[in-house]
Amino acid sequence: MALAGAVEAHYKQLEQAWRVSDRSDVYDRLVVPNGNSTDPFHRWFHLKEAFSSRLLGQVISDTGLKRRDSLRILDCFSGSGTTAVSASELAQDYAGGIHVEAIEHNPFLHLVSAAKSHACLADAETAERLRRASEEVIEAASRSSEKLRVPGLSTFSREKYFEPDDLRELVSLRDAVASLEPGLIKELALLAAAACVEPASRLRRDGRALRFSPNRNPRKPREEFQRRISMMVEDIKGSPFQNASSIIHQGDGRRPRDYVSSREFDLVIFSPPYPNNIDYTEVYKMEAWYLELFVDEGSFRQHRLATVRSHPSVKFAESYEYLTSDHSGDVEELLDPLLSAIPKDRYATGRKQIVRGYADDMLQVLRQSRSLVHDEGKLAFIVGNSVHGNGESSFVIAADLIMSRLAELAGWRVDEIKIARTLFRRGVASPFLRESIVVLSPNLAAGGNRSSNPTAADRHQPSRSTDQNNRSR
Repeated sequence: MALAGAVEAHYKQLEQAWRVSDRSDVYDRLVVPNGNSTDPFHRWFHLKEAFSSRLLGQVISDTGLKRRDSLRILDCFSGSGTTAVSASELAQDYAGGIHVEAIEHNPFLHLVSAAKSHACLADAETAERLRRASEEVIEAASRSSEKLRVPGLSTFSREKYFEPDDLRELVSLRDAVASLEPGLIKELALLAAAACVEPASRLRRDGRALRFSPNRNPRKPREEFQRRISMMVEDIKGSPFQNASSIIHQGDGRRPRDYVSSREFDLVIFSPPYPNNIDYTEVYKMEAWYLELFVDEGSFRQHRLATVRSHPSVKFAESYEYLTSDHSGDVEELLDPLLSAIPKDRYATGRKQIVRGYADDMLQVLRQSRSLVHDEGKLAFIVGNSVHGNGESSFVIAADLIMSRLAELAGWRVDEIKIARTLFRRGVASPFLRESIVVLSPNLAAGGNRSSNPTAADRHQPSRSTDQNNRSR
């Protein structure tokens, strides 16, 4: 049997242990940022890798948590804060409210999450203060005559990307915002300024990188800043949210126990970076450098080395915690067919690091999350499977199945793998090329909230309802 065929057979064997259902009729448009560009608060910064603002409500309904009087939710990979903002929108339906704690490693995305989620609970007076502060910022920026501190990232110094006058406006806006008093108003102004960077350039985000668009007409930074502030003021004034609270931690989502204050969450929900070669630190580097969250190449590289090992953009240390755990044999058994299928070419080392590193990272977050959820709680993760290589040398990393098995080792029971949508890649035909939502419950038979290795009898028995021919995409 060809190596790729052996991997497919391995995936099929794994999948038989769980209930797998095609839920694309419900989730197809929820695992992408559908609605986020127009919804209040969500629209302040576009994260193309986000899920929809409507996803949280659907997951809560499907898991039966909607019937509770209150909810405590943990998101280990906050991104642009979709979970926290969506929870604020839903909180009015709960007498005891919703409390969200979220973790984000990227310093710029942490700012996005924190500013948006905190602003959800602000009032009309805060909106008016923001409007007045923005006028002061624009005035100060327009009369600034000091020597400007251009961000250290070389991208900003290339005139084909940024017109000199536009770059001057951008930097003067940033410096004027920096003079504001610390607090929510400053957070919002920083977000508004950073959100102007891409529109004021001839660069655009496209998948894994920033692309040069020579025919693009850059927007004027001050006008764009004012437009985004007006959007924020409008949304804050119209906010009906109540009964909600949120804490956005800056830290490593793989180790939630280091940050959160609760050990009794009702729901853990997250969408980790997918194992698809995208380096989010690279994709959103302009905004972080613009705000001086990175000041030199050394700090930038150190940050990249501390991210989830979902990409080979940097050379990560060959260190895997699972090798010294009680589950080392089980993890090796899970990964060996995939590792054996990786072509022996110049990309082999990086691809093997992705497989091992990603599994190691996901086992950590699944194990730690189990200790933070009460026995009647749930965990739901959204993840996409990915293709690596080309032609006959291509293979699929089925993250949904790999993480499901790792979840069992971490003390969870797989309730259901919900296929949200089929992914299409030219020249690749695989039933495992998809994006899924996996719902877990604590496996009390396997030792409560401690990581364990369930026997075959403990695993969820098959109840398949997947119909490959009836998927909408």
